[in-house]
Amino acid sequence: MADLTVDPIRAALAETPHAALEDIARKAATTPLAVLDALPEGEVVSLPGTTLPEVLEDIARWGEITLIVHTPTVILEVKAPLGHSEIGNGMFNLHGKPIGGHIKYEACVRVAFVRRKLFGIETRSVQFYAKDGLCMFKIYLGRDEGRQLKAEQISAFDALEARLLSA
Repeated sequence: MADLTVDPIRAALAETPHAALEDIARKAATTPLAVLDALPEGEVVSLPGTTLPEVLEDIARWGEITLIVHTPTVILEVKAPLGHSEIGNGMFNLHGKPIGGHIKYEACVRVAFVRRKLFGIETRSVQFYAKDGLCMFKIYLGRDEGRQLKAEQISAFDALEARLLSA
């Protein structure tokens, strides 16, 4: 018997396989996290949300990344290094410029290492999801002058993922 909750997701993925997860979720009337869970094998590795502080501390050493917050009405992108951060007053505090702010890190239930094409271009990102199935924010690897993913960031991405999986 077919899983009726997955079929609309699979249909939306088949129709627009390289669209943003939020766009696919809207088409399937579900959450981006449900779409993430339906991605083909090899496109995503999921870890517990409790890894958020360790992941962000590691990413702070990667150089310029693209941080994205995607809501139904805004896609906000900032390209910069992540910068210094610390936990205080129940928040994960980002002290960099231009990327600064405060994250309710305990609200994160999933950290996902994602490898997929987005609008036809190969990407790698680390995505952070809340209990409601919405994406809190995403961090995409940077690109060089030739628009290729930065090799040193791919290595750092792979090394962090491997370390967290073996922990």
